[in-house]
Amino acid sequence: SDSAMEFLLNQVLVWVEEYHRKDAHDEESAIFAAEMAASKLERMGYSVGFRLCERLAQNKTFGTTANSDNPDPAQAVAASQLEAVKFLCKEFWMEVFRKQIDKLQTNHRGVFVLKDMELRWLTRLPPNQEDARVAAIQLLAFPCGLVRGALANLGIPAVVSCDFLADGSHMAACSFNIKIK
Repeated sequence: SDSAMEFLLNQVLVWVEEYHRKDAHDEESAIFAAEMAASKLERMGYSVGFRLCERLAQNKTFGTTANSDNPDPAQAVAASQLEAVKFLCKEFWMEVFRKQIDKLQTNHRGVFVLKDMELRWLTRLPPNQEDARVAAIQLLAFPCGLVRGALANLGIPAVVSCDFLADGSHMAACSFNIKIK
């Protein structure tokens, strides 16, 4: 269930933070511990995303054959990448969050922006609180890893980052920025 996943993710975050914070003696080492916790969550997300995509995409192909009018291999690769990202926005996101991505933008040169105006895992965070914002940043490491892992499974190495779309008054609106390597 969704609530069980939210509780599990929150507890994993607490566990990872405590594990990395045990040796933190000052503010600088506490910040480093928080960054290490987010990195660990991102790696967990990568593993889950890779395996989930393997299951969801086992009967799909994301390559296009170049047509005789335009045999440019670069366009075929770009089209294949776009198909893979559309798969993430629709089927993969539906499996994880029970909804599709709200908006997909691309510059057709390997940069994609996926916007989710109400990311399910962040909806319960209180607005305009710094602690909630820090928790949201750490929690977003997991879906960033999910996206990176899914793309890696599809043979597309990428860098994935995330941003909030609001000023803190609505914590659940965020974007995932994908840069194909």
